[in-house]
Amino acid sequence: MYLSEIINWFDLAVGISLGLLFLMFWYYLTYFVIACIKVKKFKEEESKTKFAILVPARNESKVIRHILESFANLDYPRELFEVFIIIETKNDPTFEIVKEYGFQTVIRGELEGRRTKGFALDDAYQYIVKNNLDFDAFLVFDADNIVNSDYLKHMNNVYQNGYQIGVGYRSFTNSSKNWITATSATLFSFMNQFTSRGRSMLFKKATLTGTGYFIAKEIVDDIGYWYWNGMTEDVELTAYSYYHNIKMIYYPYAIYYDEEPVDFKTLHNQHVRWVWGYFSNKKRFKNEVGKYYPVKNKYVRNLSLIEYNFSIYPFTVFSILLALSSITSLIFAFVALGIGQPNVEYLFAHAIFFFVALRLVFVFVSAFTLAIDNNNLKFKWKLCIIVCITYLIFFGDFLFAFLDGFFHKAKRSTWKEIKHEGKIIDKDARGAKNG
Repeated sequence: MYLSEIINWFDLAVGISLGLLFLMFWYYLTYFVIACIKVKKFKEEESKTKFAILVPARNESKVIRHILESFANLDYPRELFEVFIIIETKNDPTFEIVKEYGFQTVIRGELEGRRTKGFALDDAYQYIVKNNLDFDAFLVFDADNIVNSDYLKHMNNVYQNGYQIGVGYRSFTNSSKNWITATSATLFSFMNQFTSRGRSMLFKKATLTGTGYFIAKEIVDDIGYWYWNGMTEDVELTAYSYYHNIKMIYYPYAIYYDEEPVDFKTLHNQHVRWVWGYFSNKKRFKNEVGKYYPVKNKYVRNLSLIEYNFSIYPFTVFSILLALSSITSLIFAFVALGIGQPNVEYLFAHAIFFFVALRLVFVFVSAFTLAIDNNNLKFKWKLCIIVCITYLIFFGDFLFAFLDGFFHKAKRSTWKEIKHEGKIIDKDARGAKNG
């Protein structure tokens, strides 16, 4: 059999595989349509929610003032929110800085085997319970975040409309610094405007990405502690919310700002944690603990679970299949060249076709994201072009992160501290910090 005949069978197998995967893209296509629809804004509610703002901040004295200043400028009754900065020792310079702003600190106790963010949040929760402090909901931020002055107003409206978890729009403090920060911001923008917006409108669910969300106190009280304490507590809480039918929403009018990694090493370490956290076993979040909230529409409920369990898998497999098809075609081409088989140009054309198709997929996704959301990102046109060109490289690191975690098991379970620069580059973030 000529190599060209083998490649024909290979083409057929790839074509069938891509076709089957495309049939599973229904919710992606739906999300693209929903991304163009304006989110309904809630009216101002007279009833007020009492918030406890929790901020894990170990060794974050370099950046903590930014978020404390933005908290001080919140346009919300001061008696209806309290800020709890979570640290490990009073020797941390953060302790004295927090005192300047009149907020509270929580000094953590037992640390052995409890180094993750989820355990820090549990220590704050236990402190609140022990001291009989009364709140309706917990807001979770990171030390490098900044919040808009109207953030609590918007989240109050969300809570008063019956949502048990609400997540705001994740903007950025340094997204325009370089191609790494810009591509990372584009990914989060995609998760904001496509994944979370689509899930909110169709299923009353959202994607939590580490910070910028509130959770109703009743959910944590029902369990008795902060149950989501792995390497990716946001993924765990998202899974828990799906399985327990918790009512969630992505609300883009509540805006907060986050610092993105500025170098590839930091970005890669982040990706290792995210990838392995995402693929971790989520079965324990189904029925092990906690209240199960009633289902009003079983069809929508089942569809939401199908969407959640498929999630990024079709897109991931689709991209890997295109990459492998290109590499395989290239190998066939060199083999054919070596043994004097005909139609070598045809095989090289195959390799180029699959590679170009892969590139175009990522160019389209990044370009469409920027077209929908660049009024928030505010990238200059040159940076938009750089993002579209390099988005495949950025996304490809997730594959290397998977392999890195596979061969270095300790990286999956060891929390690495991320150093923050604390430099606010983006204009909107500077305005938010200063009220």
